[in-house]
Amino acid sequence: MRITICTLFEDHYHYGVAGLTNSLAAAGYCGTVWVGHRGPLPAWMANNAEFDGDFCNLRVTETLQLRMVRLNPPVSLNYHKPTFMLDVLRTYEPGATAVCYMDPDMVVKCRWSAIEAWMRPDGIALVEDANWSLPSTHPKRARWKSFFATHGMVPGRSIERFYNAGFVGISRERTDVIETWQRICALVAVHNGGSLQQRRVGHRDHIFHSADEDALNFTLSLCDARLDACGPEAMDLAPGGQLLSHAVGPVKPWEGRHVRRALSGEPPNLASQSFYRFATGPVVPFSPVRLMKRRCSMWIASLLGAVLFKRKARLSHSSHSA
Repeated sequence: MRITICTLFEDHYHYGVAGLTNSLAAAGYCGTVWVGHRGPLPAWMANNAEFDGDFCNLRVTETLQLRMVRLNPPVSLNYHKPTFMLDVLRTYEPGATAVCYMDPDMVVKCRWSAIEAWMRPDGIALVEDANWSLPSTHPKRARWKSFFATHGMVPGRSIERFYNAGFVGISRERTDVIETWQRICALVAVHNGGSLQQRRVGHRDHIFHSADEDALNFTLSLCDARLDACGPEAMDLAPGGQLLSHAVGPVKPWEGRHVRRALSGEPPNLASQSFYRFATGPVVPFSPVRLMKRRCSMWIASLLGAVLFKRKARLSHSSHSA
């Protein structure tokens, strides 16, 4: 298959796009990364000597380029994922046989050939979320079923897992799945109020707390495509992963404050370490001095985390012994 990649960003998430791009270059991906964005482009893109302003194209290597697409949908970009995937297949790169959406806070750790082998024409490439268990009898699924029944949508199969919306690979043959996800996202956006910045809604018991992911997971219950899914370790959401690394959560690796967070009990995780592994190029989002400071703080924070973990383990052992 000829696979093309797309991602979406606004505000400081452009740093994540840089990490994702560098990781794809290291993985051996050849082709275009379609970058939908709201707001102005960052300096590392717009001021790059390889940036072509007429075509909004940034040549990263001889075989990899970024194509920027300015967007301003009336809802959060999280709801816009399936729409952008369809636009890429139908308008921007009609020669592609498959599209892979990746969140901008993700990096690829494996060779690109492993992703190519994962994506097949008759399936959907997915990764289970950190909280992967959502049985077909779960109360939330029952609430989804009741909500969408009023819109004439009835699940055709039972699904026991919950999948992360940060990585979704679908072939052109199954654009029907993307179209359904698009319709579901539109309904969820209306129900949730359609905020431009909305990602999480209310408490965890809200019917659509994880907006785009809840929409994706209900969509999967409507379609008959095979789910080619890896476990949460594939995104470093559990130990043992080798494919991707996804910096989930509200604080992103490029925001710094590593030592402060380590002292409060949150040392750098694998996703943070993976981001800085790919922060040096071929695109460079940080100045050399800033990158050096960030890497030093990462090293100190990781050391603090290890010391605090050992101390906590000793205290726990002592309390149990007593």
